[in-house]
Amino acid sequence: MNFRPIFLTCLITLSTLSSHARIRAGAAEQEITPRARLEIQHYFRKSIGVRDPLFARCLYLEDQLGNAVAIVGLDLIMASFETCDELRAEIREKCEVKHTLLNFSHTHASAALGPRGRSTVSNDEGSRWNDRTLDSIIAVVAEARKQAEPVSLRAGRSSVQVGFNRRLTNTGNGHVFMGVNRMGPAVPWVNVLVADSLRTSKPLAVLFEHAAHPVIVPHTSKLTSADFPGAAGKRIRDVLGSNVITVFGQGCGGNINGFPLRSTHEKAEEAGRRLGDASLKAIEDSRPIATSMLSVKSTTVTLPSAPLPDRELLAEMMDLEKNNGGRMKQLRRIQNLIKQGKQPPGRRFDAHAVMLGREWCLTTMPHEMFCQYELWIDKHAPFRNTMTFAFTNGYEGYVAVDEALALGARGGYEVGRLPNWGGQVYTRHLGPPAVGAEKIVKKALSSLWPSDLSPSE
Repeated sequence: MNFRPIFLTCLITLSTLSSHARIRAGAAEQEITPRARLEIQHYFRKSIGVRDPLFARCLYLEDQLGNAVAIVGLDLIMASFETCDELRAEIREKCEVKHTLLNFSHTHASAALGPRGRSTVSNDEGSRWNDRTLDSIIAVVAEARKQAEPVSLRAGRSSVQVGFNRRLTNTGNGHVFMGVNRMGPAVPWVNVLVADSLRTSKPLAVLFEHAAHPVIVPHTSKLTSADFPGAAGKRIRDVLGSNVITVFGQGCGGNINGFPLRSTHEKAEEAGRRLGDASLKAIEDSRPIATSMLSVKSTTVTLPSAPLPDRELLAEMMDLEKNNGGRMKQLRRIQNLIKQGKQPPGRRFDAHAVMLGREWCLTTMPHEMFCQYELWIDKHAPFRNTMTFAFTNGYEGYVAVDEALALGARGGYEVGRLPNWGGQVYTRHLGPPAVGAEKIVKKALSSLWPSDLSPSE
């Protein structure tokens, strides 16, 4: 009796079942570059042209049970929680994707995204660009989902550092100032997740993550640019092929500046090529992910804001700043809260974990997180491979670690409290998070990870 045809039929059937049992992935991109004359942030200046284009890119992942996530990388500086909430709701309705992660590269040579019909840019052209960009992001998610096909996944890491810690301490008065701290903590690696098509055996998408402010492009340049993340993605595609979608995720780079700071476009491109080469090395050395089960968990907590200054300090500052309209506006807000016996509102903190068994986890957070959070996740998360995003699904300033927050007015720009006019004082929170925020963050992140998992050998 000849069993060969039956045997072949069984192999084909098993192969088909195996393909369907695997993760499916799709990827897509659209250019979202603003036209000339739109406002670049930050610093604010009018664009006169484009050095390199900006993109919205998406990697869509789905398992056989329908658990799915759309991971979107945007060459934009930021967006509010309101903007991200509205956009994600539209994606749920129009694309039928429950979980969307909107990560902003935070390039300072781009634009901010606002709610539909309420652009952060006041002129008509800015409003049109804003709403077109929202539509493009939705279209990119829809296309990535439509293109989904069976894939194999692999994860890797390679050493690289395109920036340095930017916090230095004045030995005389103990105040933190901004500079190049080569000995300070940083995230010295790039993480990659590669989706290989089972149909072609070639990569269809690369998700790569690094932690550093894209601020190498000079703040005096009036050319729109994706800074080093754009150049890194281009380098990866130059080697792997133009059909590969490269999705960049910004890590916990709140206290890391790309180097050299505000120098030249050429330096940004050079840093991007180094990051791209390191990503290619990570891809080459990557290890397969065997699991076929995808899970997504999320949690929301509130980070309390730092206490307001006492009445005596407030009175001194109101007298000192009486001719500064912007500062007086914030001081009056503080005064009103003190009169009402209230504290400033806390910061919303949404955390997500995208998990592939014990083999891989993407942990995401909003805000400009200090790099110590990513280092902590890498040490404590119970997975063989970790990837971490900050700047995801919303933004309300910096979240430092408690050691920095405890410095109070001496804490520098990221954690400044009155009488230090750091960037945080100008927010609706009237200052940084309170000491203790670090513990709240770590507890929230830990709650997402299965307590019974430990990293694979």
